[in-house]
Amino acid sequence: MTNLKNLPLPTLRTFESAARHQSLAKAAAELNLTDSAVSHQIRRLELALGCDLFVKSGRGVVLSDAGRIFAKTVSNAMQDILGTALLLVDADQIHGRLDIACPPMFANTWLAKNLNDFCQAHPTIECHIRLVENPRVHELTDIDVGISFGSGGWVDKWSTLLAHVNVTPVCSPILFERLGRQISQPRDLRHVTLLHQDDGSEWRRWFAEAGAADADKEAKHLYCSDLGMAIDLAIHGTGAALVSDTLSGSDFKRGILIKPVPVSIDAFGGWHVVCSNTSIRRSAPRLFLRWLLLQFDRGSALATLPSD
Repeated sequence: MTNLKNLPLPTLRTFESAARHQSLAKAAAELNLTDSAVSHQIRRLELALGCDLFVKSGRGVVLSDAGRIFAKTVSNAMQDILGTALLLVDADQIHGRLDIACPPMFANTWLAKNLNDFCQAHPTIECHIRLVENPRVHELTDIDVGISFGSGGWVDKWSTLLAHVNVTPVCSPILFERLGRQISQPRDLRHVTLLHQDDGSEWRRWFAEAGAADADKEAKHLYCSDLGMAIDLAIHGTGAALVSDTLSGSDFKRGILIKPVPVSIDAFGGWHVVCSNTSIRRSAPRLFLRWLLLQFDRGSALATLPSD
């Protein structure tokens, strides 16, 4: 029986390198080890796990099925460790102002609920938050970091995806009390006020994809210029809004919002972080980017940051 208490942790770095290169020789060169030392470490790890991580292929090796599964976990863990280590190294050395721009919907829902963790961990960085319309975020030249919804790929900017967005109807349990009934089918939502942050097209598309086309015509409607306001109205039982897990995840965990009908539609975009090529070489923006990427489980994107 395998004893994982004796898992040889020092061998994980060697395995990660060999898995990434699909070559024991390249791992040896990267880690400044001999080929036999790499082979010995991989064998120790395989014995501890009780399975083969590599299989022979021609003159070389490739990952086994077990090796592919383990490699993904080890790679993600190594990225998380690296990101956290960089945060700790930089935390006590970085001072100054950090200008962050984002649309109100992101600021009022996600950033307001999470930024305190960054501020507490890095009290010498002075954060300035600027609320701007979403299409203007990537156009600003006097900010350090921007967060914007879209397809990414802005010219002359570094950017990466934080989270792809799907939206689902959400409401408060309070709404059931007011209706005197549960909501379980798409057509049931015609009995509630639909909360919009657009002209109503997103809800129409949701009803169509949920198999209840035109049901929105029987509902009441309330229009908001900001999604954050629509979410607040939903929390207070006014109606139902179409929201992503990114913006309302904490509300779901607290039980103040629920998903009465688990049908999602693609919002055709995602939340991206964007930074100018000048700002990304400054210490404070880099520290914030590392923190932000780890919050979204995007530690692997740290490897795409330009060198200091």
